[in-house]
Amino acid sequence: MMKPVDIVTSNVAKELRRLAAQNSIPFSKLYIKIKNVETFYKDASKNLVEIPAHELNKYAQEEYLRDAGIEFEQQYEIVIDSYYRGHPFDGMICNVEFDENDTLAYFVIKKGSKLSYYDDLYDDFLDYIDEYKLRSNILLYLFDVKFEDTIKQFVDVIKQIKTITFKEDKKILVAQGLNAIESINADIFMTIEENNEIGAEDSEGRVNYANRGFLLSCVEGEQLFEFIKPQQGSNGRTCKGTIIEVETVNIDAKPTFTVEDSIEVQDSFENIKFLSTKSGYLVKTGNQYDVSNTIDVEEISFKTTGTINSDLDSEISINVIKNDPLEDAIEEGMHVKVQTLTIKGSVGPNTKIEARDISIDGQTHGESSIKCVNAKISLHKGKIVARKVEVETLEGGEITADIAIVKNAMSGKIKAKTIEIEVLGSHVVMEASGYIQIERIRGEENRFILDPSVDSGFNTIKDDDQAYFKKIEDELKTLINTYKEITLKVKNSLEPCEKIKAAIINSKNKGEEISSGLIQKFKQCKVLKVHYKKQKEKVEYKKEQYAKLKDKLAKSGPNIFDAKIMLSESLKGFNHITYRLTKPQREIELNTNDTMYKKIFKLEEDEDGVLKIVNTND
Repeated sequence: MMKPVDIVTSNVAKELRRLAAQNSIPFSKLYIKIKNVETFYKDASKNLVEIPAHELNKYAQEEYLRDAGIEFEQQYEIVIDSYYRGHPFDGMICNVEFDENDTLAYFVIKKGSKLSYYDDLYDDFLDYIDEYKLRSNILLYLFDVKFEDTIKQFVDVIKQIKTITFKEDKKILVAQGLNAIESINADIFMTIEENNEIGAEDSEGRVNYANRGFLLSCVEGEQLFEFIKPQQGSNGRTCKGTIIEVETVNIDAKPTFTVEDSIEVQDSFENIKFLSTKSGYLVKTGNQYDVSNTIDVEEISFKTTGTINSDLDSEISINVIKNDPLEDAIEEGMHVKVQTLTIKGSVGPNTKIEARDISIDGQTHGESSIKCVNAKISLHKGKIVARKVEVETLEGGEITADIAIVKNAMSGKIKAKTIEIEVLGSHVVMEASGYIQIERIRGEENRFILDPSVDSGFNTIKDDDQAYFKKIEDELKTLINTYKEITLKVKNSLEPCEKIKAAIINSKNKGEEISSGLIQKFKQCKVLKVHYKKQKEKVEYKKEQYAKLKDKLAKSGPNIFDAKIMLSESLKGFNHITYRLTKPQREIELNTNDTMYKKIFKLEEDEDGVLKIVNTND
C-alpha cells in the first residue's frame, strides 16, 4: 500500500512507472483519479497557449489536426493511488491497443476479467477508460469517439446478472486520430509497352530479350501513355497528438514531352491520357511523340530492332533495305509481325514472318517460314502459307496457297487450289484442287497431284464438319418443334390474356383493389410472351448457323472431274500424275511418256464406270 499522491504532469505513464518503482508496487496495481485536464497548443514562438474548454471542439476539427504547425500538449492534475482490497475494478485485466499508425486506439477487456454491479458503475467505467487512455499517452477530448452506448449496454447486462466474467476479449474503439493522405508523385505509365508485352515472360518464366519494343504498334483510340498528375497529400495525427508527415511534392510538375496532332490529349484532374488518333506505331523524335505508318530500316536483327510484333490490323509498313548482298536483311532467328513488309535483301535462317502483304527482292532461307495474304518473292527456298504467292524462282522451297504463280520452278513443292508455272524444271511436286497450268517444260520426273481437299491452310475443312453439321441440324429441329409448341400456347392465350388486361385496367379506373390472383395470371401472360420471344430468337440464330455451315460444306471442294493439267507444250520424259478421290478414298495414277503429246490431262469415267486419266486436247 501507498499513500495517495497528488501530481501535475504531462506524462501520466512516466509518473506511474516512477511511483511503482519507488514503492515496489506493480505498475498495474496503481490507479488514477483525474481532477483536472488543461489543453495547450504551441504558438509560433513555441510558447504554450491554453485552449479554453469551449474551443476544444474547434481544435478537434480536421483542419487543425492536420496542421503540422500546431503542436498539442496536455497537463493533468491527478491523484495516483494503489488498488485496495475490494476495489470495483480490481478484477479487470485491461490494456489499450493501437493500429500500426497509432490513429485508432482500442480499449481491450481481456478474457477472464470480472466486474460486479453497483450504482455508480457506469460513470466509474467511463473514468476507468479515461485512466487507461492517459496511461497510453492518448490526448483527451481531441480524439474522442462515441463509445458510451456500448458501456451502457455492458452495465445494463451486469445489472441483470450482478457479476460478469468475460469469456473472450472485448475491443472497444475509444479514440481516433487521422490517417495521412499520401502524396502522389508525378509519374508516366507507358501503357503501349504493356499492350505490346515488352519484356514479358513466357509460361516458363523466360524473357524474350529480342522483343524490346523497337516498334510499338497501336490502333485508333488506343491509350499510348498516361501522365499521373502530382497531388499534395495531407498530414495525419496520431491519438497521442504526434503529426504523421507526408512527402512534399512538386505540384507544378508537367510532362517533359510534347505530341503531334496524331495523338489526342485528354486532360483531367487526376491525369493526362494520350490516345492515338489513327492506327500505326509510336515514333519519338527528341522529346516529341508521333504516330506514323511507315518506317525504313537497314536491317531487322537482334542488335538493331529486335523482334517486331505489331497488330496486323495496324496500318504499318516496314521497308527493309540491305545494300550488302553478303548479309541478310532479316537476320537469323528474327520474328516479324506487321501489316506490310517490303524487303530489299534476303531472309535468314530460323526467321518467322507474319504479314498481310510481303515483298522480298532477294531470297528466303530454306529454314525460314512466312504466313501472309499476298506475297511476291524473287528466290524462294523456305516455307510460305498465303492466299496468293508470286515467285520468280522456286528452288527447293515450299508453297501453300490459294493461288500459286511461279515463273521458274527449278525444284520444290507447291500446294494450292490453282498453280500457274511459266517454266517447269525437274523434281517439282505440285498439288492442286483446281488446275495446274504450265507454259514451258524444261525438265522431267515431276509429280502432278489433283486433290479436291487441297486448301491454302486458311480455310481448312475439318474431317468432323459433317458430324457437326448433323448436330446443328438436329438442334434446329428440336428448337423448331419447341417453338411450334410455345407459339400454339401464345395463340391460345391471346384472348384470355387480353381479358385479364382489360379487367385490371377496369379495376384501376374504378379505384378498386386488384386481386392478387388476377395480377399473378397477368404476370404469367407476360412470362409466356418473353419465353416465346427468346425461343424465336434462338431458332433464328440456329437457322443462321445452319445456313452458314451448309454453304461452307457446299463450297468445301471442287469437283474432281473439273480438275485438270493444262500445258502449252508437251510433257518431256517421265512424270507422274495422281488423282486423289474421296468416298471411297482411292488414287488413280498415270506415268507419262513421250507418246503423250497432247496438252491436257484430266479424269474421265468410261461406259463401264472405270475411272482413268486421259491425255486430250479438249
